[in-house]
Amino acid sequence: MVSRVGETSRFREHWDLVAVFLVVVSCWLVSYQFAFQHKVHLVGSVIVYCIDIFFLIDIGRNFRTAFRRQGIEITDPDAIASHYRRGRFRIDLLANVPFDLLLLPWMDKAVEGISVVLFFRLLRIFRLVRLRAIIRTWERRTSINVGYIRIGKLFLTVVLVLHFVACLWFLVPFMGDFPMDSWVVAEGVASADPGTQYIRSLYWVVVTATTVGYGDITPHRNIEYVLSMVVILIGASMWAFIIGNIASLLSSLDSAKTIFRNRVELVTQVLRSRRVPPEVNEKVRGYYEYTWNRFRGADEIHVLRDLPTPLRLEVLLHLAKDLLENVPLFRHCGPVLRDELLMALELMIVSPGGFIVREGGTANGIYFISRGTIDVLSDNRTIPHGTLGEGDYFGDLSLLLGERRTASARAVTYCDLLVLPKGEFERIKHDHPEFREALKALSSERSEKISALVLSGAVL
Repeated sequence: MVSRVGETSRFREHWDLVAVFLVVVSCWLVSYQFAFQHKVHLVGSVIVYCIDIFFLIDIGRNFRTAFRRQGIEITDPDAIASHYRRGRFRIDLLANVPFDLLLLPWMDKAVEGISVVLFFRLLRIFRLVRLRAIIRTWERRTSINVGYIRIGKLFLTVVLVLHFVACLWFLVPFMGDFPMDSWVVAEGVASADPGTQYIRSLYWVVVTATTVGYGDITPHRNIEYVLSMVVILIGASMWAFIIGNIASLLSSLDSAKTIFRNRVELVTQVLRSRRVPPEVNEKVRGYYEYTWNRFRGADEIHVLRDLPTPLRLEVLLHLAKDLLENVPLFRHCGPVLRDELLMALELMIVSPGGFIVREGGTANGIYFISRGTIDVLSDNRTIPHGTLGEGDYFGDLSLLLGERRTASARAVTYCDLLVLPKGEFERIKHDHPEFREALKALSSERSEKISALVLSGAVL
């Protein structure tokens, strides 16, 4: 059976990352060989053909890589093959099959001083289509900020454009057999090594495209003047486009943080206008700072409510993994009851010194401590009964017994709690009779902390 990989599998991500690197290397190398070396060299040819092997394998893998259609992953082998054949297959074939191998016996044959093999080798530049497809997939499917990918795409575009123009800038006088009035002769690099010629060409392109124009390398022939004007116009447009896009992308990278900061400033301004004491204002800012560091300013449970129920449940099972392992209640529940409880939970964040519940209050839910430390106090906060931490829970006793609380719960640190409201508790108990059995089993397995609290008379 033919194995298939998903479009976003870990192996495929690593494979595509290597493919991006090799596309850039191969496009740079074949154009450099064509413009500056002009002949077939052993080392360069070995590198080119080794890269070809990778991309020939890549063609085979594309016939086995699942794709998405209208949000649905298609894994049928025939559908995958048909989708690829109708898409990039022809271009990939043209760009990756080493047709120039057939011409190696005639590699000394030249057109305008350039080996015929190198003309066919230029077909590798069509691999840029593969590069574009990979980047589009990353923009659509990656978990990182898409702004970083777009900045990287702009950077690659600039580098490749400057390189190709540098090759063209040198090819113009080369194909004219280095006329005496050409820039190459004027600079004295007509007989220099290819590396020096490339650096001088690239230097001129960068200086001209950025409109710096030092004037040390200048055009001398009409065709060079025309090419210079084209490069200046392209450079001016390109840099304006790039600077505008980078500014926009950089601002979008922190868009969530900017929105969050604006909300914090709005709240603090309201508090100042209402003459709220500075220490309270500072507590509010501290709360917002904590929620940003912990959740990037978003209530995870609230945000997930936009998801369809099956998908939201799948995400919640991942987010609440530690809670499911540490809280005995969930271990006594079957999958259906567990899912009902998870879907009913609400997130609650409490600042240090804040009271989650107070002595004398009525039961309003069960509290599961996901993170933080809580002190249990009674008799107007003068008698300490103990401390609760991650994985502990409280509130079920007052719900089951129908009594008022005989103790208070105060946060020592910032606390993240998941709350099962009283209304949801009653609904689940009514709809799922096994919930009663789970509560009975739970009462016989109370942790030492909770048992000590009950024995001391603290009912939360």
